[in-house]
Amino acid sequence: MPGLIQRYTKWLHTQWPAGTVEKLPVSGPDGVTALPGVRIVGDLTGIPLLKFSSHTGAEAVRAILRKPDTGNRRPESGELDLAIIGAGVAGISAAIEAKKAGLKFAVYEATEIFSTVVNFPKAKPIYTYPTEMKLEGGLQFTADVKEALVEEMEAQRVAAGIEVTPARVERVESRGRGTVVLHMSDKSTVTARNVIVAIGRSGNFRKLGIPGEDLDKVYNRLFDPKEFAGQNVLVVGGGDSALETAIALTACGAHVTLSYRRKELSRAKAENIEKVEILV
Repeated sequence: MPGLIQRYTKWLHTQWPAGTVEKLPVSGPDGVTALPGVRIVGDLTGIPLLKFSSHTGAEAVRAILRKPDTGNRRPESGELDLAIIGAGVAGISAAIEAKKAGLKFAVYEATEIFSTVVNFPKAKPIYTYPTEMKLEGGLQFTADVKEALVEEMEAQRVAAGIEVTPARVERVESRGRGTVVLHMSDKSTVTARNVIVAIGRSGNFRKLGIPGEDLDKVYNRLFDPKEFAGQNVLVVGGGDSALETAIALTACGAHVTLSYRRKELSRAKAENIEKVEILV
């Protein structure tokens, strides 16, 4: 891994303003996990950069293609060569590679295609680091603002003929002998030889159900606390994500008000609660 990415990863996971080390899934080369037949890609690998998301998605499929049993599915069983969970940058990049290879695959998405990027702040500048990294396969990036990036990626998805199935995968079960079962929220199941988990790390945010929450100035994720320096910011929530957001904003010069529905903060880590009580 280049020195630039090593330094970035060290900051991201050990020097984030919240001061805690982020917990990540354990994975090996090309996203392999302890669950046979299941790989993770994209943000779950610990580096939330567009190029790395595209790269890890494509590389995971190439690794699957190198397996001697790839393509040995039983046609009569209806099982897939590959099931991809998540239609973000990494998931669609994996799908493009699977399409090129002629695999029988499906992509499942619980919310919307490219959800993380779609939820970037309006007109957010896009930086495709590391600049010297050249992508082979998967999605390619030339746009420099959020809206253009979404259009660019969607055009590539459509051109590649990638279809996305709206569905929520509740859990994944490895049954051995090259069989992985996806259990869906509607109680149905899907059987595949391989599974790529590309769900990102932003989660599904809870809406407040109040007037104005659809305005452009309302966000469900913090991308750059420096953008809010000198501004009045309301952070809603009492968990670690909310507290770490408040801490980061305050450290960058924002005037933060924390709103929580309960009288005391109890869900978050003790160190986060202590910092918030001092700063906010």
